[in-house]
Amino acid sequence: MTNQPLGADGPGVFTRDRLTFLAYGLTFTFGYAVAALGPAMPLIREDLGISRTVGGLHFTLLAAGSVLTGLAVGRIVPLWGRRRLFWTGGAGVAVGSLLIASGWHPAVTMAGCLLAGAAGSATLITVQASLSDRHSMNRPVALTEANMATSVGTVVPALVIGALVAVGAGWRPAFLAPAALWIALFVALRSEQFPPVRTTGRPVHRKRLPAAYWFLWMGFIPAVGAEWSVGAWGADYLVTVAGTTEGTASFLMAAFFGAMVAGRFLGSRVARRVKPFPLLVGTTTLGLGGAMLLWGSTATPLVVAGLFLTGLGISMLFPMLLSLAIGIVPDRPDRAAARIAIAAGGAVIVAPLTLGALADQSGIRGAFGLVPGLLVFVVLFAALGRRANAASQQPVRS
Repeated sequence: MTNQPLGADGPGVFTRDRLTFLAYGLTFTFGYAVAALGPAMPLIREDLGISRTVGGLHFTLLAAGSVLTGLAVGRIVPLWGRRRLFWTGGAGVAVGSLLIASGWHPAVTMAGCLLAGAAGSATLITVQASLSDRHSMNRPVALTEANMATSVGTVVPALVIGALVAVGAGWRPAFLAPAALWIALFVALRSEQFPPVRTTGRPVHRKRLPAAYWFLWMGFIPAVGAEWSVGAWGADYLVTVAGTTEGTASFLMAAFFGAMVAGRFLGSRVARRVKPFPLLVGTTTLGLGGAMLLWGSTATPLVVAGLFLTGLGISMLFPMLLSLAIGIVPDRPDRAAARIAIAAGGAVIVAPLTLGALADQSGIRGAFGLVPGLLVFVVLFAALGRRANAASQQPVRS
């Protein structure tokens, strides 16, 4: 593993250097921190005595932090630099997780969610822009693998929480891990350098992004909304519809998060041969089939199968949309990634809270009908973005 200059990958060559592995390590940490909320939510609700709507507010605040960061980071990056923003964001995720672990009142746990969301978004924006610069000729591969690292992080909490509940330790110790992981990465790789922020003749925060980018930007809203709706309420669906226990539901959510890992692992290899748009369409179709199976089932094996297929299909939506969007404005990866954080954060604000509120009113099974509808809109917005880009005669770089 050696350091490489900007865009050093050659045609067909993808080299993972120290920065690449560092980026994967902290995206794993962030994935663990935010995904732990889903399988832990039935236990948090029981422990704190809160409704599904209040539980959904935890995800809303996590996303609100991401939106706030997305609005501000375009101005912060030129002042702080990527390296400082990356490590500060990781520290914020660690502290936010500790607040969740120690909170005996929903106000404290929700404050931890807000901090983790804001700080984690700063880290992810830095990772996406840095990997796009470092691996410019293999952007879809690098971004898919970074998302795979996040997905690996998301599958672990379901197993950890299930095991902790089984031995009587409860859900709280599971939220100590992000701090330990951040400390380990900082001790081992704190001196690693990041690609510098690109400068242009016009301030980056004033350059207008094209219409094709904004269509793709809108595609992130249903894509992230579907992913977080299932991740946030899948365990509750297993308890309420399939009749499992809370501990078993937390454990079985590994089917969804594990499928996300498997999908991105396979997708990172397929992305070397298949263009982002057809790969996006294919995986969305698979996810739609899984969501319909999940929505229409009550037997535990079928619900778990639906979770797995949904996760497998959803897994490639974010990295392929991200590759397409940054490929339209490769000179402004930080700004493009920051605006995407706003779309993603907005989706997390609206979708899990909406699904939770619908579940409180009409039952969680009916509320899950939201997921297939969201997936249809992913392809619609991606197709509009592709058409607008072709009309502007600016081929998508992938």
